[in-house]
Amino acid sequence: MHLEKKHMANPTHSHRSDPDNILFAYEGPFFIDMLTTLGHHLKTLTLNNAFIQKKLFRVYIELTQNVANYAERYIHTQNKVKRIGIGEVWVKEDENQYYLTTRNLVQQKDANILSQRCEIINNTDFRDLRALKRELRKSSADHKLGARIGLVQARLISNNPLDYIILQENRNYSYFKLTVKFSKNGEH
Repeated sequence: MHLEKKHMANPTHSHRSDPDNILFAYEGPFFIDMLTTLGHHLKTLTLNNAFIQKKLFRVYIELTQNVANYAERYIHTQNKVKRIGIGEVWVKEDENQYYLTTRNLVQQKDANILSQRCEIINNTDFRDLRALKRELRKSSADHKLGARIGLVQARLISNNPLDYIILQENRNYSYFKLTVKFSKNGEH
């Protein structure tokens, strides 16, 4: 398990190393309009590689929906009907890979569950992951099952292990930081 115990005065900037390689970054409420705009920008930035563009965009949708729906820091819409998760998303690039990262506050008990799920997903072969995804879709009555499907989907689409860190904020809450890598050459 990747667990770091830190109090973070400014958690955003302390974990986005090498700002020259950041294609874009956003911190704030994950409004659907904002996510759509960033998604279109992501597609524009990856026009030179349609295969990676499609994979990166699909995982971007999965991960940002998870933050929008499940983050423990949130705001309510004006009519108080819907809560919108607050978090961070950024995309970095180097010569070999793209890196898509999301970060949001979760309850400590959920951080432990997410950590266990990431470990299981990372250590399960692709055939079994596809079967797990089908099984999860059938039993998706639970509110937080969408996050499980999204993590499985991210692993399947990227062909790379999920890189995650749990950053403990206090006794009750932690930040869940998830990075998914996409090889530019199509290999793992």
